Amino acid sequence: MAEIELEFVDEDDTALQESETEAFSDAVLYSSDWTVETVISQLKSKNIDLNPRFQRRDAWTLKGKSRFIESIIIGLPIPQIVLAEKKGQRGQFIVLDGKQRLLALLQFTGQSEGDKNGFGLSGMEARTDLSRKRFSQLQKDPARRDDLNIFFNNTIRTVVIRNWPNTAFLHLVFLRLNTGSVKLSPQELRQAMVPGPFSDFIDDIAMDMKSVQRLLSRTNPDPRMRDVELLVRYLSFRRFLAEYGGRMKEFLDNCCASLNEHWNRDQNSVYRNLGDFDAGLDILFEVFGDNLLARKIGSKSFNRAIFDVLIFYATDQIIREAMLSNRETVLETYNQCLSNQAFLESVESDTAGIPHTYDRLAIWGTALRAALGIEFNVPTVTTNQDGSVRINFAGFR
Repeated sequence: MAEIELEFVDEDDTALQESETEAFSDAVLYSSDWTVETVISQLKSKNIDLNPRFQRRDAWTLKGKSRFIESIIIGLPIPQIVLAEKKGQRGQFIVLDGKQRLLALLQFTGQSEGDKNGFGLSGMEARTDLSRKRFSQLQKDPARRDDLNIFFNNTIRTVVIRNWPNTAFLHLVFLRLNTGSVKLSPQELRQAMVPGPFSDFIDDIAMDMKSVQRLLSRTNPDPRMRDVELLVRYLSFRRFLAEYGGRMKEFLDNCCASLNEHWNRDQNSVYRNLGDFDAGLDILFEVFGDNLLARKIGSKSFNRAIFDVLIFYATDQIIREAMLSNRETVLETYNQCLSNQAFLESVESDTAGIPHTYDRLAIWGTALRAALGIEFNVPTVTTNQDGSVRINFAGFR
C-alpha cells in the first residue's frame, strides 16, 4: 500500500477559560545555550524524557538525521529545543519541541536502541568527507578530533519552562510551537503528560493494529501517534461520553488519566472495547472502501470527527451486520448526511463543543437507524440544574 500523508481536520479546541489563563504569568521561562555534550549527557542520564516508546516512532530519515549532525559540525543555526520541567521533579524534563533532533543525537552517538543506533552519516552536502562515517569511527581517528570538539562544543538554544500552572498552558505552548507545515499530534504531549499502564498499553496496541495503519494509509506505526489518538478518542466516546464538557483535549486527557488510575479494574473491558473497534473498522472498510472512509465528498482528507461517529455505531454487532447487508443504502445515507448543513458544520473546522458533537452523533445515528430499519438508541442531550449541558447515552439497546 502506498503511504500518503493525510491531512487531519483539527478541532477548534484552543479556547481557554479565564480560570486557566489567570495563572499563566506564574510560569518561568529560562533560555540558555546548552552545548551538544550537555544535551547528550542529560539524555543519557534520562533527565530529558525520551523513552524507548518514542524511539520506536522515529519520524526522520537517516538523511535528515545526518544533515542535522552535519549542521552542528559546520556551525549552521540549529532550531531551539523547548522543555518543561516535570512537576515535583527538579531537573527532569518533558520535551515540547525537538524530540526528533534529540533522538538523532542519541542515535548518532550510539546511545539509543534499534537498527538506526550508531548510524553512518549519509547525504552530506558541505562535508562529503564525512559520508558513511560513524561516531565510533570519528572517536578513533585522531584526524577527526577537531570535528568532534566542534560537535560537542556547539550550542543549542534551550528554553526551559518551570512552574507551569496547568496542562492547558503546556497544550497551548505545544500547539503554538507546531503551527507550521508539519503539524504534530497533541497525543505526543498527552503520552508524556498522562503516563501510566493504560498509556503504555494503548501505545503498544496501536503499534500492532494493522487495521489502524491501513486507516491512515500506512504500513507502519504513525510517527506522530495519530493512531494512538484515534483509539483514545474511540474509548473516550465509548466509555465517558456523559463526561464530555466540550473540550476535546481535556476529554482525552481525562480518559487516559481515569484508565491509568483504574487499569487493574478496567483492562478486560478495554480489551473488549478494542475488539469491537477492530470488528467495526473491518466493516467500515467493507462498506466505504479505503478512499471514502471518513472523507467528505470529493475530499482526500481523513476527517476524525466523521470517523468518530462512524466507528461509534459500527462497534455494535447488530448495527455493523446490518450495514454490511445494506452497503448501498448506507453509502446513500452517508452522502445525504454530508449534504445536511447541520451535519456538515459539525464535522468541519469548528468541531469541538457539545452542540456540534451531539449533532453529528445524533444526525448520523438517526439517519442510519432509519436506513437500516432496525431499532437502537442514539445519544440525547440534557440540561442539568446548574445549567450545564451533557450528552447522554444509555447503550444501543
